[in-house]
Amino acid sequence: MDEAAAKTLPRTTRWANSLRRRCARAGRRLYSYRHELVILLFIAAGGFVFFMPHIWYTIPAGHLGVLWKRFEGGTVTDRVFAEGTQLILPWDHLYVYDARLQQVQDEVQVLSSDGLQITLTLAWRFHLNPQTVPMLHKFVGPDYGATLVAPTVAARARDVIAVYRPDEVYTEDRLKIQSQILESVRYDLYNNFNPTGNEKYTWMIMEDVLIKAITLPPGVQEAIVRKNAAFHEIDEFAFRVQKEEKEAERKRIEAVGIRNFQEIVSNGMSDSYLRWRGIEATLDLAKSPNAKVVVIGNNKNGLPLILNMDSKEGVELSGAAAAKPKPKAGSK
Repeated sequence: MDEAAAKTLPRTTRWANSLRRRCARAGRRLYSYRHELVILLFIAAGGFVFFMPHIWYTIPAGHLGVLWKRFEGGTVTDRVFAEGTQLILPWDHLYVYDARLQQVQDEVQVLSSDGLQITLTLAWRFHLNPQTVPMLHKFVGPDYGATLVAPTVAARARDVIAVYRPDEVYTEDRLKIQSQILESVRYDLYNNFNPTGNEKYTWMIMEDVLIKAITLPPGVQEAIVRKNAAFHEIDEFAFRVQKEEKEAERKRIEAVGIRNFQEIVSNGMSDSYLRWRGIEATLDLAKSPNAKVVVIGNNKNGLPLILNMDSKEGVELSGAAAAKPKPKAGSK
């Protein structure tokens, strides 16, 4: 198409034709450099794979990230990276801290108030304070458990145990000792460890300090056990004495009651009363559905006799020894 014909075309058509020509020239140029472009693409892909671990960080659940910038002042103390995926520059570094509840167990050698050496198996539980994790990373580092927490717990345990005897540590004062060690550790971490000199930080939250086992010197533990056994034996004997005293009191009250009953009954007892009670008992027994024979005879007290059909033995209702009934006795 000549120049005169091209000028007669609309402007949009002329612009589209020009764009196509430029794209064609660019394509021919890129094609001429195709080998160089492939090499450059492989280099870029290799660089991306190489720098991937340094720019792509995944913070697991319950963890926190602290950023360290190589060219911008080091540790970033005003920001904490939450869990998830984080992208940073390849020359920086992201440190990941576990912010969940942690438990550490260790054995500590302590001395009691009388100089005996005791081995305590201590377990302490704590978790980091999210607001102070950057400062903890800056002044302590990732090995804060062995550098900061463990020595503090061991030192405070020695201070507290030093005022107690072995038997007190071994018996009922254990909960009290645990509470004292915990409060001492909290105070020490907050007040005595102050690297900035201006502001105090709550580096971590101490949940508890537990005494899981106590190992006393040979012979001391057996002596404490014997002492406790003797103490419980004394309590047992005291309880026995108290029991016998209560039993004697019970018997005395029972004897007084029996004596009073006999005095009351003996004064109001008569033959007419006994006959009346015998008649009442005879009527009650006659109404019973059990098999029986009631023999009414003319014995010395006039009370009826009851014959058990199973045992063939007679029992007098009055409770006294009954005389044998006469053969003429009637049966009912």
